[in-house]
Amino acid sequence: MKIQNDNCRMCKGSSFSVVIDMGEQPLVNSLVSVNDLANDTAGTEVWPLVVERCNDCGLVQIVDIVDANKIYRDEDYLYFSGDMPNLSEYFKDYAEYLKENFITKEGELVVEIGSNDGIMLEHLKDKATVLGVDPASNVVSRALRRGIPTISDFFSARLAKSIERDWGKAKVIYGNNCIAHLNNLYDLMDGVNILMPHNGTFAVECNYWGGMVKNKNYSLIYHDHFSYFSLLDWVDFLERNQEVWGMEVFDAWVTPAQGGSLRLFIGRIGEHEISDRFVDLVNEEKDTKLNSQETCDQFREDALDRAHALAWKVKSAVEKGKKVAGYGAAAKGFSILSLAGLMDKKYIQYFVDDSPAKQDKFTPVSFIPVMSRELAARSLPDVFVITAPNYADVIIEKEKAAGFKGEFILP
Repeated sequence: MKIQNDNCRMCKGSSFSVVIDMGEQPLVNSLVSVNDLANDTAGTEVWPLVVERCNDCGLVQIVDIVDANKIYRDEDYLYFSGDMPNLSEYFKDYAEYLKENFITKEGELVVEIGSNDGIMLEHLKDKATVLGVDPASNVVSRALRRGIPTISDFFSARLAKSIERDWGKAKVIYGNNCIAHLNNLYDLMDGVNILMPHNGTFAVECNYWGGMVKNKNYSLIYHDHFSYFSLLDWVDFLERNQEVWGMEVFDAWVTPAQGGSLRLFIGRIGEHEISDRFVDLVNEEKDTKLNSQETCDQFREDALDRAHALAWKVKSAVEKGKKVAGYGAAAKGFSILSLAGLMDKKYIQYFVDDSPAKQDKFTPVSFIPVMSRELAARSLPDVFVITAPNYADVIIEKEKAAGFKGEFILP
């Protein structure tokens, strides 16, 4: 189940330095059902979570990973895009941008890598022929019920050949917050190279190392995320392999998603005009030495400081006799609480989550219950720790409207 990589997944270098060691942690989306609680081993597996920096190219990454089959295929994957507040509107805006700028003819093929339950493809199917690819069969099932054709598999060069044979070339290929989940980025780009025509576009939206550093945000560090990308990582990766794939980044900017996500566009060399905002972001990363070990060391210090501050706030509330609960059984929240040493029922009595897929389950290892807001209303806490930090504004507004009089702690 564990894969030990000897080489960097972008430059194949073999020298690494530790950025931050998060200790041994369970898989964040492996919630335990009531029926499984009787099994003494259910929800007890933990895995090392160590983030390292490649000393050759600077890519920040998890080198020794948990096999993606364990994360996405051996059990139900509990993240559904359609259950996330405001995400459909966010994807609708992004879909409109793709339609206006890259889908020039009715019926052109668009392929989404890591398409989850298909909510973005739903916004594209009025103009394009759409196809999703996702390894998690339970989320694929939901996409199919939406009427979104979806292949339950990992995207690869092998699969790209099959898609090209059965569907033709894809004018647009894109992936949202899933490319960081791939261990073999060479196989990814081989697949894109097979499937994308000369005037096609490959769009990537991913967690952004620059945003993590700026916001001192360690919540994105969990086993699902193998890489933490900068723009320069992608620029250098494609330049090193331009004779193989003949591609370059031609546009990029930072979006507000996930506390700052990197959105970049890749095409055949010379096929697209290089944007000013791409050049500006490249220069900003160089000026701030984003990919340096010095930046990584500062990030570790900042993350530990934030974790200690959160631990003090929560433990102080508990010592005063206050009841504390988490709002959002989210991967990010579990990472935040774990580094702070707070994933324990003596600190967090329960989690509230609006996703039916997570309700009536328990967190792994600590076995903290996850419940609906309606059930939590029977015994509301004095303090909510907002453990879905990217939805903090939505949660606070919703709770104030519902008459919640307690406190909120923001990580």
